[in-house]
Amino acid sequence: MIALILAALVIGGAGMNGARAEPVVLRVQHFLGEDSIPHKQIITPWARRVEAQSGGRLKVEIYPDMSLGGRAGDLVNQVRDGGVDIVWTAAAYTPGLFPRTEVFALPLVHGGDAAATNLAIREMYKYDLEREYGGLMPLLIHVHQGHALHMMKPVGAMADIEGKVIRPPGRRIGRWTVEALGAQITKKRHPKLPKALKAGRLDGALMSFHLAHSMGVLDVAKTHILPGRGQFFGTSIYLFLMNKARYESLPPDLRAVIERNSGRAFAREAGEIYQKLGNEAMASAKAGGGRLIVFEGKSAGAARQAMMGVLRSWSADLAKRHIEGLPLIKRARELVRKNSRGGK
Repeated sequence: MIALILAALVIGGAGMNGARAEPVVLRVQHFLGEDSIPHKQIITPWARRVEAQSGGRLKVEIYPDMSLGGRAGDLVNQVRDGGVDIVWTAAAYTPGLFPRTEVFALPLVHGGDAAATNLAIREMYKYDLEREYGGLMPLLIHVHQGHALHMMKPVGAMADIEGKVIRPPGRRIGRWTVEALGAQITKKRHPKLPKALKAGRLDGALMSFHLAHSMGVLDVAKTHILPGRGQFFGTSIYLFLMNKARYESLPPDLRAVIERNSGRAFAREAGEIYQKLGNEAMASAKAGGGRLIVFEGKSAGAARQAMMGVLRSWSADLAKRHIEGLPLIKRARELVRKNSRGGK
């Protein structure tokens, strides 16, 4: 009888140890492929660090290409509802859902230093942005280097852009930017963008250098325009979000692992990744015979006035929601300057 009891205790103990050894599985979904920059350089390294620092108690499963179901526009609701634990997505897929956060996508706020803007977002989060993230735990809110105009025909001044048909990045700030430049937005998606440009259905596209490079736009559009030195026509915002209840259900030490890997260092790392990609794509454009035009003098002044119009459009849109836009712009610009190299 004693032997049987001891054997039962041993088996039971082994079972309990086995149960404790089972890792907590966190499922991450995003809309891009396995060969994409976010998958390879942002999400996967983060997941492997979290797994290693948890001593194997956390396991992060990554599902690219919306392989758990749904569309890209569903991702925020999927993580908020707990259908998945973590998502990475573009804010443009849920236009207007994070209106205060959008301030960092604005031209004349984001100056072209992705790391500085990422760090500024972190600082502003607890004061102005957190209210937009009910039920969510942001692991990272980040941007890319910035948007440039990629045109099929030479452009020497702001006047040369007027009346052109340009593909915008998104339906809000990107659209307002194209319209402020005196151009027209295209009403079609044009998934095969280089083909549409080459066929003359579009005169240009507003997008980052690294995206233009990956999509083949740099192979056909040979004129690339920036509004001023060190300036871009705004940027895009990306969200790496965790379900807050799922995060809070973890033991304190595992929450600490996630926090440790989702702080300033991660924000700076993501910014430097996109800065490097942008610079490399810009160099590739020049090597391929492209001409980089940085507006100066009157054209730079005209571009700045046009971008001020974008800030006014955004502020007017927020006013309809009873949100004051101008104080957000002021704080965001101050924080971007503070976190820029040299603090200028």
